[in-house]
Amino acid sequence: MNAELMPTELGREVSRSRLAPVRVSGRPPGGWWQPPVELFEVGVIVRTRDLAHRSYAPLPSSVGSARDFAVNTARRWGLENVTEDVRLIVSELVGNACRHATSEKKSSSVAPIAVQLRLLPEKKAIVCMVADNSDREPARVEAHHFAESGRGLALVAAFSTDWGWQRREKGGKVVWAVCGG
Repeated sequence: MNAELMPTELGREVSRSRLAPVRVSGRPPGGWWQPPVELFEVGVIVRTRDLAHRSYAPLPSSVGSARDFAVNTARRWGLENVTEDVRLIVSELVGNACRHATSEKKSSSVAPIAVQLRLLPEKKAIVCMVADNSDREPARVEAHHFAESGRGLALVAAFSTDWGWQRREKGGKVVWAVCGG
């Protein structure tokens, strides 16, 4: 079993969510989309009662930092029951953005990756959104079960209640997933 799928605390179980359909370039449900995710300078943190946002450089080291930021936010909002799903989803989405979505023409100082979390209190859920500067669509592949990569979006679908992506008006895209609810 992959270490990424193992619960990080003894006695905790990773939820067994159902597979969700890919939502291709459609506006996500729930009214949580506005204002859109912005690509602020690397290191910028914005927090409100129902929103947490942080921008990262498109580097492998950003994956762990983004994962910790997301889990700490979920705990702060009292949603311990979704922390393991949030951990996995943010890891996959930020990892994909660092690996596939950053432009070779832009340096990390001008091409940040934004992680934005929105609390949906009425559903006891969190929307995890990761924005990057690439217009390239996320592509879900059918990876062989012995393959070392290619399962990221399948994991996002399996551990979220809904997910999809949206083009940003200023270029780039946002890939989102709902945890909980």
